[in-house]
Amino acid sequence: MKFSTEQINKILEQEKDEYLWDLIHKFKNDKRLKLPDEQIEDLFKRLKETYGYLMELGFDKKVLIETFLCAETTTPGFRDNPKFKAWIEKPNGIPENQFEDLLRIASKIQSWQ
Repeated sequence: MKFSTEQINKILEQEKDEYLWDLIHKFKNDKRLKLPDEQIEDLFKRLKETYGYLMELGFDKKVLIETFLCAETTTPGFRDNPKFKAWIEKPNGIPENQFEDLLRIASKIQSWQ
């Protein structure tokens, strides 16, 4: 059986959407997370845009992608914060590594408290 490029792209898009819906339900069921009051379709749209942004930046570590998406879920506009964007999009830096460094710093600070 052969698939056209269009069919393959449609299958990949559907898999991505299912992955994002699964994450949304995981986040909504996690009682430790405080989610904003918004329509689930709006959350899905925001996460889909954020996922696209992460793919453009070259993210490929699942744990970092999901952490970033969780941050965007609980804090709408997280990805668009100018200071944050400047940090992960540093010239000559690798965005995924920059985000991971930021998480390490936050974890270190939290351990001091």
